[in-house]
Amino acid sequence: MNRCMLILAVLTVSACSTSSLSKTEQPKPLHQDRPAYPYYALKNRIEGMVKFNFDVDAEGRVSQMRIIESTPDHLFDNAVITAVSKWRFEKGKPANNLPMTVKLKMQK
Repeated sequence: MNRCMLILAVLTVSACSTSSLSKTEQPKPLHQDRPAYPYYALKNRIEGMVKFNFDVDAEGRVSQMRIIESTPDHLFDNAVITAVSKWRFEKGKPANNLPMTVKLKMQK
């Protein structure tokens, strides 16, 4: 009985420490410009979205970006890549695989 309680206590403590390690604080955005609307999309009144994941390095810069989905296909990708490459986050809080969706809509 005591042995079972000891094993249960050890498992509980290790589970608690594991869950607290996985919760890292995400960096706060300092500068996030919206993408420039591509001329073709603007002229033809096309709206869309780009869903992507990105990494932030220790200096607060976007170090990697992976486009997951874009609608219409590839129309807004370059505009979003250009804008996101200029984004800045607080330093000292690197993070990986941060999800983001940018919706590009026409002004009414």
